[in-house]
Amino acid sequence: MVKNLATVYEYPVAVWQFGGDLTLVGLSGEVVVDYVPLIEQAIGPLQLWVAAYCNDVFGYFPSARVLKEGGYECRGLYTTQGFFAPAAQDVLVDKVRELAQRAGRKM
Repeated sequence: MVKNLATVYEYPVAVWQFGGDLTLVGLSGEVVVDYVPLIEQAIGPLQLWVAAYCNDVFGYFPSARVLKEGGYECRGLYTTQGFFAPAAQDVLVDKVRELAQRAGRKM
């Protein structure tokens, strides 16, 4: 029996703003290291804490660079097939930027 992969994944992401001192970005799954500089570029590097394994653990969330290079981070936790397209990186970073602004982070 062949199972089709989902074409959409609802990826939980959270942004908490602690006054003007700290922004906590909670990402689901095991994000690759590329997301720290991508988020720093999007919302600024100061008083920023990027945490993974928040709200959902499904395996890796690869960046566009990692998807291009290939490797074990490109496939799912319980399958050899990958779940994410390169455009997912920009969707995630854009959502973090939106949530950070709504939470009151000074950009």
